[in-house]
Amino acid sequence: TTNKLRVAWLEHFIKYTSSRIVGARRLLILDSYKKLCRESNIYTLCMPPYLLHLLQPLNVGCFSPLKRAYRRQIKSLIRSHINHV
Repeated sequence: TTNKLRVAWLEHFIKYTSSRIVGARRLLILDSYKKLCRESNIYTLCMPPYLLHLLQPLNVGCFSPLKRAYRRQIKSLIRSHINHV
């Protein structure tokens, strides 16, 4: 993507997530634009593009069980009419 498109996307993210903040900060995982994020109290986790394929096995081995457990908890909260995490 171009820099202009990335900034436009980030501004869109800021606009549409500002009303959903619990606390002061948000976490966005991306590879750049730290300054604009910092100004909007968004923490970034920067992942170098050449590293992402190395982390892919974590999706199956580590994060898949975590995602299943999280999904179960979310469904339980929804059944209890709690819809904000």
